[in-house]
Amino acid sequence: MKGNVRADRLPADLSMTPTPPPVTVIQEPLDGGLPLEPPPLGAAPGPDEPGFPFEPPPLGAAPGPDEPGFPFEPPPLGAAPALHPAGVAPYGSWSAPSPDERRARRWRAVAAFFLAAATVIGVVALTARALTARMPGVSGEGFRGMMPVSNALLVASRAARDGAAARVLVAPEVFARWQGATPPPEIKHDGYAAIRGGVLFTPESFQPTGSSYDLLLHFHGNTQLVRESAEVAGLNAAVAVINLGISSGAYEELYAQPGVYESLLADIDRAVAQRGLPTPRLRRVALSSWSAGYGAVAKILELRRGVEDLDAILVTDGIHCGFAPGQPSGLNTLQLASFARAARRAAEGQVLFTITHSEIDPITYASSSATANYLLDAAAGHPVERSLALDAPPHLRLRAAEGAVSRKLEKQMIPTTEAHIGELHVRGFRGNTPEHHMAHLLQMASTVLPELVERWSVGGDPPRDPR
Repeated sequence: MKGNVRADRLPADLSMTPTPPPVTVIQEPLDGGLPLEPPPLGAAPGPDEPGFPFEPPPLGAAPGPDEPGFPFEPPPLGAAPALHPAGVAPYGSWSAPSPDERRARRWRAVAAFFLAAATVIGVVALTARALTARMPGVSGEGFRGMMPVSNALLVASRAARDGAAARVLVAPEVFARWQGATPPPEIKHDGYAAIRGGVLFTPESFQPTGSSYDLLLHFHGNTQLVRESAEVAGLNAAVAVINLGISSGAYEELYAQPGVYESLLADIDRAVAQRGLPTPRLRRVALSSWSAGYGAVAKILELRRGVEDLDAILVTDGIHCGFAPGQPSGLNTLQLASFARAARRAAEGQVLFTITHSEIDPITYASSSATANYLLDAAAGHPVERSLALDAPPHLRLRAAEGAVSRKLEKQMIPTTEAHIGELHVRGFRGNTPEHHMAHLLQMASTVLPELVERWSVGGDPPRDPR
């Protein structure tokens, strides 16, 4: 066959190679007949080897001929385990519990859980009752209204009433409340917060003790002057100042839109929170104005939804209206309707309404003295005769007023007449120049603000405004 040629070029032998006969190997024992190969792993030692007498076979080995269960055969896969003669399953065997047994196990677990829970609750209740009897500052109702964790903290803090342990376990404000005092909030008194159309101040006199606060909302005037006036008067309130222009029309146009005033109050709430009062809650509002700012107050009184406690109205030389020859007063009383309603409420003591006016006559529209006379008559229901005013308010020199008016042109507030009906106060002052008009703003800390401070110093929440 081609390719099957030997190296010496002789033909290769291609016949089949015969199979060799089987070979039998006989292993002779050496050294006393011991076999060369070691005994199988786990085999029992012989009589002459260490470990005799015979040790029990490994776990799971089949029983011998003389033992029960011989010969050993493993049970088929999935079959129930065989029982020993004593009726007990062999060690290590397992069978799935029946549905009834599983149901019984679940019920036993649920019962154990509820028993443990009842035990814990009973222990806590007994401990609380015992501690309530020993701690006069905590009532049983108070304990029942608390969570168990709060109970533990309260017990720990009362146990070390004045020690450091209670202060570590609870927050400082919580510890202070347990001691009968609430720490005052940390208010930022410097600077201001921006609000829509103006700024919000938290003057040095603003010292709230909780989350509630009072608000002086002033329209038209130097912002720093209004802030300093509140501080000099000692008014404990936040102060917002809104400036929209030089005429009352700008104020009337904006606040004639429903909801604008309420949006401003919400904006002030956010600003007060930024100034450091946590979760602020508006308590009482005083609407204040000078000159053209009365336009905002008129529309707010007309359209407000009554979501706040309007408690005071302060107007300095600034209520005006047009003329209506057909009216007995000669004034367009429709433009004064919201002020007239406020005057009647003030006469009944529901709100504080204080008015100051000068002797200026604008000629083209009604003066502030003419409108003040009309509001007095509307509140009383008849013409009111004013009395002469004798006591002049103190003259204040404020730092913020130094650049507002020349010192040589600055005018003092010289009273002329006054009238009081309930909480409606009307006071006239001498003068008919722009400087006399400016004096009503410069001296508001000695004229209208002291009345507000006295009213709000009484304390307590005012009755809810029905409107």
